[in-house]
This record gives sequence, structure tokens and C-alpha cells, in this order.
Amino acid sequence: MKKFLSIMLLVALVATLCSFVACQPTASASTVMNVSLNPEVEFVVDANGKVVTVNALNEEGNLIISASEFENVEGKTAEEAVELFIQVSAETGFLIKGKVNDGENEIDISISGTPADAEKLYNDVKAKATAYLEELDIQGKINQAKALTEEYLQQLVAECAPYVEEAQLKAMEYQQLVDTLIASRKETAEIYSQELKNAYYEAKAFALEQAKLETLKSHLNALQQVVFDSVNSAYTSAIELIETIRYEQLVSEDSLYQRALANLRQKKIEYLQFRNEVAQMEQTEVTTDVLARLDRLTQALAEAQTALENAGVSANEALDGAKENLTSLYNSVMDSLKSVNINEHLDEISQSQTDALNKFFNDFEAKYGADKQSAKEDWNEMEQDLKTPETSAQ
Repeated sequence: MKKFLSIMLLVALVATLCSFVACQPTASASTVMNVSLNPEVEFVVDANGKVVTVNALNEEGNLIISASEFENVEGKTAEEAVELFIQVSAETGFLIKGKVNDGENEIDISISGTPADAEKLYNDVKAKATAYLEELDIQGKINQAKALTEEYLQQLVAECAPYVEEAQLKAMEYQQLVDTLIASRKETAEIYSQELKNAYYEAKAFALEQAKLETLKSHLNALQQVVFDSVNSAYTSAIELIETIRYEQLVSEDSLYQRALANLRQKKIEYLQFRNEVAQMEQTEVTTDVLARLDRLTQALAEAQTALENAGVSANEALDGAKENLTSLYNSVMDSLKSVNINEHLDEISQSQTDALNKFFNDFEAKYGADKQSAKEDWNEMEQDLKTPETSAQ
């Protein structure tokens, strides 16, 4: 655990420093490559074409990347990584073996970088992926989706590194954005839950901000510190309320969102298993009853998806309500520090944030460690259920 925390501290510090000074771009550009079927997965590939990070872009993407086949994906080529995506997708039924309807078995690939580099990588990946689909006897199609723009990368960084201020974010060059993304993805590599990752991003941003504020507080006189403590207490309470709401409504296994997600997993298992059974039936076997059952499973899956989306909307409305006064509270804190010149203490702030991160990693692991393990186990259980099909419920 100590080794893991040390690695996280190192990569986190790289990203943190980007919020204060412009990061120096690396010698060669990296590439962000999104692979989407229904599970959506992001790979960051270095200039040598090797995977440096992998990240789920939706909940079912976590099923793919939590599979044992992905344990050693870092260091593999982009082509090998996509083959792994196809392998797990085929084994779990997201890719259909047998008769394929329009719109099924289509894998979209989106790539960042210069048009020429993106085109070359896409063609290389497509050639290997197409050959692998043929090897598996799967009728599939590889599509080149829209390019991933710098605006898209800015959005990603804003989500996973909210401590980077907007002006600094917009000033970052392409490779600086990717470097910051890599650092964040490495930190959350063992988190197989979209909402738990969001909790991590937000909690880390607050830990960094509090370290900065406490450093600046030390340069106030006694009376000014009293004022600071008063307004900062209100600000801290507001942040803690947001974290509590996020946990209770989105992360906890007892939350409406996680119960809806568990139900969606079950409905998806039943649907995928039967859909693949039907795809391998002879035409004479596809009776009216078979089609009616498939329709029922499709409808049940759609209802489960809607229930999950509604749970997410409800939770986010509660979060938005808790965040209504956050800006004014933060402004009050900063107003209490107006006598301190932040630029004169950047080195001190950087050191305090480095110290704060080590505590943050330990605190987050202690608080959310069981939820992290539960998320991984849930996806692994779904994966095993899909790999060992049983007769679906009627």
C-alpha cells in the first residue's frame, strides 16, 4: 500500500504543479484513444504507441477494464489494447456471435492529435481489430468516430483535475493537457466506479484547496486569523455536506443510484445472454415466443436504464442545491485573505499541498476502500455471470 500511495503522490504532484505553472511538454506527443461499443474505454498511448493509462468512460466500461485480461494492459500497443477490448466484449456478450442486426457489433474509435497521426493510428488499429474479429468469427465493424479535440481534452481535465483553474486550463498546450490527464488516470486506476471517481476528484480538489488556504492563513495576524477561521468553517461545512450527499446518494451500496445500477447489471445479463442465444438460432427456431421474450428483456433493460438515469438526476439535483452558496462562501474565505499576496507564497503552497496529498490518499483509502473493493467485485461477478451463461429468467 505504501508503494502504491507513493506512486499516486508522485503522479498527483505532477498534476498539481500544472495548476500553478505551465507544465513543460514532453518530447513527443501522446494520444488519447476512445473505444466505444456500449462499454466505453479510454486509452492514453505514448509517442511509441504504447498504452500508459486505461480508464472507463461509462459504468459498463468498468466491467471491461476490471477483467483480469486488463491487469497488464499498460505497456501494450494500441492495437493489442483494442484486441483485449474486443476479447472481453466477445466473452461477455457485448459483441454478438452469430446473426447481427443493423447497429450491432459496431466499435467506434475516436483519437486525438494531429489529423495525420490520428489517421495512421486508426488505420493500424482498424486493420488489427478487423483481423481479430474475423479470427473470432464475429461479424463486426470498426468505425472512425469524430476526432477528440483540445476542447474535449480540456473538458476531461476540468472533470478529473478540478483544482486546475479555468484560465490555466485554457492556457495549457495539447501535451500539457494529456500529461495532466495521465497523472489523474494513474491515480484512479484502481477505482472501478464512475461516481466514486467523481467523489475522489472532488475530495482531492478540496484537500489541495484547504492546504493552500491554511498556508495563506499562517501569514495573517491573530485577529485576521479569527475572521478566516469563522468563514472557512462555513465553507468547510458546505464542502463536507456535498461529500456526504454524494456518498449517500451516489456511492453507498444502499443508495438509490447503486441499487438501480445493480438492477441494471442483472437486466443487462439477462438481455445479453438471451440476445446471443437468439443470434445463434436457426431461422426456424426464432419463433414468435422467442421474439416476444427478447422484446420483454429489451423493455426491462430500457426501464432499468431509465431508473438509473433518474436516480442520477435526483442525486445531482441534491448536489446542485448543496452547491448553491459555495461560490459566495469561498469568496468570503478569499476576502479574508486579501492582505496576503498569493504569488509570494507559491513554493510554500506547493509544499503544503504535497504534504496534504499524502494524508488525503490515506484518508480516502480508509473511508472509501470498502466501496472500491465492492465496485470491483460487482463488475467481476457480472463478468463471470456473462462468461458462464445460464438459462435466463422467463
